[in-house]
Order: sequence, then C-alpha cells, then structure tokens
Amino acid sequence: MTQETIQKAMISSLKSGQVDNWDNLMWSVGSSDTPTSEDSVTAFSAANQLPWLLPTRRTSLLEYFSCPKVKDALSPELDNYLHELSLNKPNNRLGTYFERLWSFAFDKHPDYQLLYQNLPLRSGGKTLGELDFVVQHLPSNQCEHWEIAVKFYLQVTDIHWVGPGIKDRLDIKLARMADHQLPLIEMPAVQSMLKKHGLEIDRQWALMPGRLFKPLDTFRRPSSHDLWWVSLSEFRSFSLSQANRSALEWLALPKQAWLAPQSSTTGMTADQLLEALLPESFTHPLCIAAVDKNGEACRGFIVPDNWYQRAKSSLSI
Repeated sequence: MTQETIQKAMISSLKSGQVDNWDNLMWSVGSSDTPTSEDSVTAFSAANQLPWLLPTRRTSLLEYFSCPKVKDALSPELDNYLHELSLNKPNNRLGTYFERLWSFAFDKHPDYQLLYQNLPLRSGGKTLGELDFVVQHLPSNQCEHWEIAVKFYLQVTDIHWVGPGIKDRLDIKLARMADHQLPLIEMPAVQSMLKKHGLEIDRQWALMPGRLFKPLDTFRRPSSHDLWWVSLSEFRSFSLSQANRSALEWLALPKQAWLAPQSSTTGMTADQLLEALLPESFTHPLCIAAVDKNGEACRGFIVPDNWYQRAKSSLSI
C-alpha cells in the first residue's frame, strides 16, 4: 500500500466539506483573478501583460446566475450535466471540473455562444497546444478566445508561490500563459487552421481565480477569511494553545470543495482532526476550512513537516 493510499484512507475518516455545484459555479464566474489580489504577484511582468477579463463582464455573468429564477431552473440541470460527464468521461482533476462549470456557463448565459472547448492546435503531425474556449460574445458580435485556470498557491518566499503538490509555481504559470498559451493564435500554422474552422479571433481573455495562502501566524487566531498554510507539527501546537481552543470546528475539503466557501456550521474538533493525521502517514497537503455558527470562518492547508524545505528546494534559488 502506497503512502498516498494510506493517507487517503486516513482522510476518509474525517468529516468532509460539502460540494455544491451551483455555489461552485457562482464562485467560478464571480471570483477575481488570483494574480490581481496580491502586490507581490502584480509585480510580475507576466501578470501585467495578460488580458484579464473586464470586471463588467464578470459582473454580467454573476448577475445572471444570481437570479433566483435562473438558479431554480438551471441548478438541477447543472447537477445532471456534471453527473453525466463524470459517468461518460471520468476525470478527478479540479481543473477539468472548473472547465466543465465554465462550459455550462457559456452554454446557458444568453450573451454567449460556445463554439469550441479544448480546441487542439496541430501542424505537421505536431501538437502545438489547444485553446480552452472559443466563444461568440453576442452583444459585441466578437469571437473570443478564453484561456482559463483555477489555481491555489502557498507562499514560500516573498515572491514565490508554489502549488500544494510542488509541481506548479505561480510565476511560471503566468509566464506560460503570457508567452505561449495566448500568443499561439498568432502563429501562421495556427492562423491557417483557425481559418479552416471558420474562426477569426477578435480578442482574448485570461481568467485565473483561486486562492493564495500565506504562512500561518501561530501566535494568533486566524481572522475571518484568512488564507494560511501551516506544518502539521505547528498546527498541533497552535491548536493546543488555550487561545485557539475556541468555537472553531474543522472540515477536510475534497478538491471539488476548494472553490466556494462552506456553508456548514459544524465540523470536527481540532483534537478529532489531529487524531487522524498521523505524522508518519501524512505525506500530502490537506486543505481544511474552519467553521463557526456563521459558516466558513477561514481556510488553510496543513502540510507535512518537510513540505516547506521541499518547496524551497524546488525553487532552485
């Protein structure tokens, strides 16, 4: 049995957060882009080069799906749509789930016509890349290429943000979007292929909601809506301090619950959570939410004790 399998079995005993597809859709269309939320990230040149979706466009999407009549009509349809996809095309990746939410949004919003999703770009037998979404924006009658991603990063240095699995880095992702994914449509071979599809891209948008987690200040209780990460040993010490043995309870979040805030008001005690997280078997970061009588209070990642050193080593600095 692998360490990952052992940890999955260990975490399966925890009280889990709930996945609400409609709440996740609302979060996906309404959340601001991660790189615009943190000064140390907006300093990256790639973050300033990307054509982030205009706030007015995001507001239009959010207002439509916020309408109670729209929710009543479409929420069951969204659940069925995602269920059918999971049966016919099983995929547990959070990025795929996020794309499926956007596919539904484009299909149902009256301002959009979904033309292509994950359009492959090939030339001479070589795959050059793909376009996440090609849509027609009906009010402006313009054909648009949308490049989207949902990303969660933990701060390792003042300017470096690393994914929980240490396989992804924010500055590298931004640079790839700016230098490769969006400029693809300018390549002559791609231009020729787009013409064969009857496409002429009028404009492009970048979209990257997510969350950025900073090291937990273990000397104080997290404030409302704080986003933090902490090692297992430090979380154990933090939770044992009298100041933090409070009304907060905890939920373990499966990946599809990483999007919208949790509405639950009950979870596990810190003791119950820590009882299940055995240091020798805890090898992968765990996303958790703290809840109180008002719902989700804050959110963070508990990481293995060696995670920070491994993350820092991955930077090669």
